[in-house]
Amino acid sequence: MTTQDAQLLLQRYLAGDCTAEEKELLEAWWVELQAEFEWEVPAEQEGVVHDRMLSRIKAELGNELEGTAGVQVEMRTSGRQTGKGTLVEEAPVKAPVRRLEWRRYAGVAAAVLVIAGGSWFWFSRHSAQPVDGSPITIEANPGGDRAVLMLGNGQHILLDSAANGTLAIQGKDRITKQDGLLDYRRNGKEEGTTVLMNTLAIPRGGQYKLILADGTKVWLDASSSITYPTAFVGKTRQVSITGEAYFEVAHDPAMPFEVKVQGQTIRDIGTAFNINAYKDEPTMKITLVNGAVAVGEPGSVVELRQAGQQAEYKDGQPQPVHDADLTSVLAWKNGLFYLTSADIATVMRQVGRWYDVDIQFDKGIPDGHITGEIPRNTMLSTALQVLRTSGVHFTAEGKTIHVMP
Repeated sequence: MTTQDAQLLLQRYLAGDCTAEEKELLEAWWVELQAEFEWEVPAEQEGVVHDRMLSRIKAELGNELEGTAGVQVEMRTSGRQTGKGTLVEEAPVKAPVRRLEWRRYAGVAAAVLVIAGGSWFWFSRHSAQPVDGSPITIEANPGGDRAVLMLGNGQHILLDSAANGTLAIQGKDRITKQDGLLDYRRNGKEEGTTVLMNTLAIPRGGQYKLILADGTKVWLDASSSITYPTAFVGKTRQVSITGEAYFEVAHDPAMPFEVKVQGQTIRDIGTAFNINAYKDEPTMKITLVNGAVAVGEPGSVVELRQAGQQAEYKDGQPQPVHDADLTSVLAWKNGLFYLTSADIATVMRQVGRWYDVDIQFDKGIPDGHITGEIPRNTMLSTALQVLRTSGVHFTAEGKTIHVMP
């Protein structure tokens, strides 16, 4: 059985189309969480799979797993080969308090962990919709290090094709490129610096990393941009962004760092933070990773001082501060689509930006939510095939993906 065969088998089960033998096979797989199954995962991902699978199983089954103290999951590095990939059964559970029955929970959490070609996927279905098993005809490469640098003199440099090394010299500022990284750092401070404004624009299907003149590191996701000075002078260090960016700020209390976005200002107080401010998203989100930030304009400033705190703005209005899942927030930076009960529209907006395809909902936005992971280096057709386990139907026309209930 190939990995694709395994995925289609799960889909047929969810759609109620399995044969009696196939149904018995999958139900036995789920029920026998207590059995000694073996895993095959890349060694560096063992801990990640262990922690996330256990937390997701507990989250999906909710109260049914209350009181299961002492339940442990054991990971192994050998597994059962299945042709081109591996179908990885659930982890063995030691000393369970109660038996988990597939029939009872299939509508709540149909989980599959698949490892193929060095990538691994885990998805949980939150919808009772049937799954379309027809072939996906659209294909696109995943995004990569793509960006356009717009210099203060009006020159545009396409970084995709530019060679590594010095790209430009602006006054006393030397701009260098090295494999997806743009670096403005200089040796020491110089008097009489001529400050020019540059913009780094990331297209759909792109990402890039930038080190500003003060040493601040910025990661930019697809369909994003940042405008910044070639050197910081004066009382503050100020940049502006669109889209999504992650900052690791070089703290300098004598010259605070500020980010302008959608009419709001985020002020560094010794910080790493993420900003999601796409115009097609219903809310703008500022999430603290460490340190502290002040968010907002005078008269409506809130401070985030605990890792994971998130400030939101909807239609320009502040929403109550709450805690966010940092793994989910930073997934894009770490090479993942990591979804925590995400609605279909949110998921497909991410897909459209990363693969540079257009998304069209032909009959409204499907119900249901998705929890799971897909590496961002996955081809589009594979990503869509995995997403189908959530019960969403796809067709393609040119570069347009049609999403249907």
